[in-house]
Amino acid sequence: MSLRSSSSKALGRNMDLSLDALRQNARDVVSQVRTPHISPYEEWTSDELRELLVMYRISIRDSANATHEMLVRICDEVFGEITESEREAIESRRLSIKDIVVMERAAKIIQKAYLKRRARQRRRSSSCYDYHEEYMDYDFLELGREIEKDVSSLNGKSPSVAPQTPAKYRHHSVLRKINEEGEDYDEEIEVEWRKPSWKFAKRHERMVRPHRAGKQMTPYNWKTDTLGRHCFASGCGEQLDLWNEGRTSEFSQFGSGITNYFKFLKWCCWVMSILAVVHFPILIINAYGTNNGMDMSYTATMTTFGNLGSANLVNSVTIPGCDENEFQFEHCQIDKNELALVYAWIDVIGTIFFIIAWIWLMKFESKESQVLNRNVVTASDYTIRLRSIPDDTTEKELAIHFAEVTGQAIAAVHLAFNNSKEIRMYIKRGMIMQQRYKCVQRIRYEKTVNDGKPGQKKRLRKLMCEREDLTMAVRAKDDQRSKVIPRNQRAIEAFVTFETETGFIEAMMKYHLNWFRTCCCCYPERLKFKGMRLSVERAPEPSTIMWENLEYSRSSRTFRKCLTTGVALMAILFSVILTFLARDFKSKVLLNASKPCPDGFFDQSLDYQLELISNDIDLSHCYCSALSVTDQWNIHHCHDNINAKAKATAMGYSAGFIVVFMNAFFTWLMDKAGVFEKHQSLDKMETSNMVRVFLLKFVNTGCLVLLYGQQWLQRLVRIHFEDASEFNVDWYATGGTSLMIVMLLNIVSPHVGAFVGYFRHRAKIRRLEKNLTADQETNDSHRIWYTQEELNDFYRGPPFKLNYRYSQVLVTIYICWMYAVSMPIMPLFGAVSCYISYWVDKFLFCNFYRTPPMYSDEMGKTSTKLLGYLVVVHLGMSMWMMGCEEIFVGEPILDDPYSDKLNHVGSAQSTFLGKLRKKHLVPLEGALLIFVAGILLSKISSTFIRRVCGFLRCMTCSKSSEVKNLTASMNTVQVDYSSARDREIIKGLATYNILQNPKYQEAFAITPEFAANHNRVSSIRGYNTKEGELCISQTVKSM
Repeated sequence: MSLRSSSSKALGRNMDLSLDALRQNARDVVSQVRTPHISPYEEWTSDELRELLVMYRISIRDSANATHEMLVRICDEVFGEITESEREAIESRRLSIKDIVVMERAAKIIQKAYLKRRARQRRRSSSCYDYHEEYMDYDFLELGREIEKDVSSLNGKSPSVAPQTPAKYRHHSVLRKINEEGEDYDEEIEVEWRKPSWKFAKRHERMVRPHRAGKQMTPYNWKTDTLGRHCFASGCGEQLDLWNEGRTSEFSQFGSGITNYFKFLKWCCWVMSILAVVHFPILIINAYGTNNGMDMSYTATMTTFGNLGSANLVNSVTIPGCDENEFQFEHCQIDKNELALVYAWIDVIGTIFFIIAWIWLMKFESKESQVLNRNVVTASDYTIRLRSIPDDTTEKELAIHFAEVTGQAIAAVHLAFNNSKEIRMYIKRGMIMQQRYKCVQRIRYEKTVNDGKPGQKKRLRKLMCEREDLTMAVRAKDDQRSKVIPRNQRAIEAFVTFETETGFIEAMMKYHLNWFRTCCCCYPERLKFKGMRLSVERAPEPSTIMWENLEYSRSSRTFRKCLTTGVALMAILFSVILTFLARDFKSKVLLNASKPCPDGFFDQSLDYQLELISNDIDLSHCYCSALSVTDQWNIHHCHDNINAKAKATAMGYSAGFIVVFMNAFFTWLMDKAGVFEKHQSLDKMETSNMVRVFLLKFVNTGCLVLLYGQQWLQRLVRIHFEDASEFNVDWYATGGTSLMIVMLLNIVSPHVGAFVGYFRHRAKIRRLEKNLTADQETNDSHRIWYTQEELNDFYRGPPFKLNYRYSQVLVTIYICWMYAVSMPIMPLFGAVSCYISYWVDKFLFCNFYRTPPMYSDEMGKTSTKLLGYLVVVHLGMSMWMMGCEEIFVGEPILDDPYSDKLNHVGSAQSTFLGKLRKKHLVPLEGALLIFVAGILLSKISSTFIRRVCGFLRCMTCSKSSEVKNLTASMNTVQVDYSSARDREIIKGLATYNILQNPKYQEAFAITPEFAANHNRVSSIRGYNTKEGELCISQTVKSM
């Protein structure tokens, strides 16, 4: 009985416990129903939740189709412990709205009293702090207004936003906490100064310099790394590859603009080398055929037509190396008229080769772009550009519109506004912010390192005043922005990035309509956005967009181009005046030395000649020219002759240096003009600069020598001197010699400045690294680095200017081949110049310059098109030079009563039409007519075929071939934009957010963290006005 009773009692107790547990569980369930658990991630959007999971490398299959509820549950499970602790902390300090208002007012009163006290102390210590209290009170007044606005919205005074009030209140609460952490104005200077890291500076150097992909950032080796060739064939391509570097370029990650440039240099080198070989017989005959025309002892003109002599003195030319007895020739001399015909055919052969090489270059340049587009992933592969949009457009509206039109997901939409003034103002503000940051770092240095040392207080007082001035300047810029810039800015363009490349292609196909549907009333209504027709095109690379210039219209840019073109013409006129002054001085110096010698002077004895020049010093050149320089210097009467020749030689070289100097000036001028013209992209600006710098340098370098003898130009500049107006013997002795001097200088002069900069850069780095401490830190005794930015900039090289390199190569090619028939040594100069340019640019690109932006192939294609005009210029110049009857009289094609006949040497010169009827000019004229006719026919036929195909596409409603080519150039491996961005496989800049462009980040003085959370320039207002940490310092901390 006792056992039964005890067991029954125990069972009763267990039942009571189980009933209590059931009741408690029931109460918990009812409590949970009454107060449901709200996840802290409920307010997050699906995209933000996906970004959070990607940030912590949590992969989810088919995340694009995951619902918001599923993503919230996943985040709760992954980050549950963190959110629970945060929730418990929030619940532990949960206060009512009335308590928060009271606490805010009390904190405001305490802070104002504290600031007033600090302001009074500063006024007593220094007069430069008189205005501190006013601005600090103003800041807290603004903060109080925000708090009152939040409280009024919580109390229901603004019913239109009442449903969003809790989230808005939490948002402003966080902002207030951030402001409270930085409200103490002196807190930033109390931070301990940290010595800039030399190791990070070296890492930054590798980061900003061209390097291989990967975390190691391995630099390129300029000796062994290959840059490829245009020809993909294994036979002829290998034979014409003078560098033996294979087919592919290891610089492909920098875009087709860079790879095409180095391949263009190779093409120019081997083309000019072959042209030099083709024209080599002309060089040999000119140099050794005859020496009767002029004395070639001291000049290089012996390789030109001038060495063949005037036609009234020399009728035939001896073939060099010819021996009548050895080769059994009837004679080893050739008539100059027949020689002119041989020269013409040699030049035609060289022209045919150049045309074939030019067509080859155009074909393989387009192939290079297609290959790189398929193998390199860039942001422009997913992005379209909308040229004109409604003023009130928002990102969300555009995303919805294109998602409905294409049926493809939209990754991002970025708008461009009419805010060019705002961008320029924030650039100036960023400069002040950078100065303020350096000032704060110097204050920290004084407080950390020089604490208690003599002179510290004086230096601190000066730095504190400087900080106050810079702070007020930043606030003034913010105030100026709010007054000048309208609150509601107008959207002018948009960049829509699709999630897949298929979406980009689909959008281009939808909006690439035929001309009839575009211009007439057949434009589909579903393609309109807010009733407006959209102009859709492929977006440029984000790193090349100049956002501050998008506001300017085409007419405004055209007007600015006209102004800069006028300035360029004035610069050319200035160069003409300088060279004409040098030429005039040289002619006046040599005027006395040109007095004819008396008859039989050279038959007399030396004593008689010396006595004769003693009586007439103007005849000293007759006696002194036959002596060596040493002998002339020992004779008093020859001193004037030596001085005259030295001055003339110096002025000849001075004219060459003037040309080189003016070329450098044109480069600087067009750089400023490109900024003034407000181009919308870096590609367009540098292409425009390249064309005009090329034209200016070409006229200044290669055409001025043709203008010396033009009387109309001498009258214009009011400088008169005697010079040859045709390509006669005297012209080759003066203009030809100066031109060859200029081209010899041109081989080295473009690289002198770059090499000087490189050696100075390496010398200062060696001095710094030589004085490093044992733990590899900078030595303050050598130089004090206050900020990491300064140390980083110390290692940073200059930018790689692609446009000026293209223009320099084009000038060399144009001039060297334009005069090739009369001065056959010029193609050799061109080949040597291109060869040196290739190795110099490759060496400096790998070891000195910063990583360039993703240039497109537009500049290379423009340069290749300009080479087509060179064919016309070359043939025209060849006919002009060979039509000079002082050297080549020539024979007429047939007896024409209306043409001038030369019955004997020395008669009147032929007219222009008479010269064109010469036999030796017929091959050149035929080549010119065939080339021009072929170009015109190809243009007309291509235009006609394009119009016919456009009409057929209009009738059949088919798509254009341009859009079909986009499909053919899609990436070989398809990858989503978000995945490519997160995996960092996008080459170049991966987003069209202006704030995430490193160039604008540095200019605005903002951090990458700030840029990642904002996408409009207007969000910078008020940012970082007190905190001294700028973008580089934040980067250092994050790394």
